[in-house]
Amino acid sequence: MSSIAYVTDSNMIEYHRLCGNRRFNFWRLSSRTAFSDFGKGDLLFFYARGRHHRRRGFVGYAHFESARRLSLKQMWKEYGSLNGFETREDLEEAIQRASRDGVIPEKMSCLLLKDAVFFNEPVFPKDVGLEVTEKLESYMYPDRMHSDMTVRILRRARRAGIDTWASSQTSEPEYLFELDEIREILAMIRKEMGRDPWSAEEKRKARKLAAPLLEKEGFELIRGSIADLLKAGEDGTVIALPFAASSSNETERIRDLLGKITWYRTRCREYGLPGKDLSFQVLCQEKEGRKEFLLEAVKHV
Repeated sequence: MSSIAYVTDSNMIEYHRLCGNRRFNFWRLSSRTAFSDFGKGDLLFFYARGRHHRRRGFVGYAHFESARRLSLKQMWKEYGSLNGFETREDLEEAIQRASRDGVIPEKMSCLLLKDAVFFNEPVFPKDVGLEVTEKLESYMYPDRMHSDMTVRILRRARRAGIDTWASSQTSEPEYLFELDEIREILAMIRKEMGRDPWSAEEKRKARKLAAPLLEKEGFELIRGSIADLLKAGEDGTVIALPFAASSSNETERIRDLLGKITWYRTRCREYGLPGKDLSFQVLCQEKEGRKEFLLEAVKHV
């Protein structure tokens, strides 16, 4: 899991913003479709000049959904103005301008993006402690420079707010932005913890305990974890953690669980997790006295 910041045509991204497009095709001159360490649901930041600025900055982002290779003709037939331009002629001119030799590639990489969010003001690299060369031509991985850079960008953007025009179309971008910030903070905290010390059998138990919440109760996996779950709503954020242990190491696993809760709680407080209350839910197999003991222990962490 990793976010990408991509040098973006300012006119294209402004068109999507003004049209209120939340799902669209992000075309690239390269015919390669794959990025390393970048998958479905990850964030692609638009690195472009803002409406009132000559400098490049992060002006918004969207979630990666899928990738494919298409010709210009196929792109227009499939997506039309969701390519970022009103007419095919405008799109063709934009591709020619972006190409060093003015030639339109036979095939281009097309990234289908969804749930786009646009910032009210650009977030400039220097504002988040990021050094970006002016010669950057394609993309970069912000978190490879600083492990918390995605969170830094989102937090800085929160200070200026979500784009007022995009927000007037629907209230969903504001909710989505807050959810994305929560997701990124928890994913970063989870990465800090490293791997769980579970055996293969304990991993199986953990996944089994998490499955019902994933299927029916609106929880999702914290990225980077096999069974830690989150659910964010109006009442706050819930982190659900499975208790997986064998008869020989139950005490040790209890210590691990309480330590994990302490780390989540402490780091969430330090990062200023958005939203209301943070609470924890322990998932465990029914065993006399165990569940009540764990629930009582969690209250005092």
